[in-house]
Amino acid sequence: MHRSATSESIKMRQSWGKLRAILLRGLPVLLLACGSSTMAPSGNSAAGSYSPILWVTTGGSGQTSELQAGSTLLLNLNADGTTSGHLHIAASGSRPVFDADMAGTWVQTGTSIRISQSADTFIRNTSFEMSPDPVSGWDLAGDTTFASTHIQIILTPA
Repeated sequence: MHRSATSESIKMRQSWGKLRAILLRGLPVLLLACGSSTMAPSGNSAAGSYSPILWVTTGGSGQTSELQAGSTLLLNLNADGTTSGHLHIAASGSRPVFDADMAGTWVQTGTSIRISQSADTFIRNTSFEMSPDPVSGWDLAGDTTFASTHIQIILTPA
């Protein structure tokens, strides 16, 4: 029985030695793969399709949740620097329905996104700031005043 315990002890030491060697070789790779928990944007990393999860306007008639009012936005930031999509602003009070094509171009500088387009909308007057979205990439937040209306909007990957 003593012999069996000794052979078991040797096998355990050999197994531990193999495991230790694997861990020592794999640990640096694992640490490099994990990297930092904060993502840094680069190039055109904001490319993708976006729609609002928050969209509030404040003007002469008070504050309006544009999403609850029925307004919609689909904004595509294409990898080639072009934009596409559609903006629909629902009628509210004395404001009529407004629709616009989101065709244009976009540029990313650090964490800022600027959009150029021929349609006269708040989109082209807003600097969007990127923030990491833990599920799907980046959220874009904009805060601007357009035609005497304060607009706050957060776009998330669609």
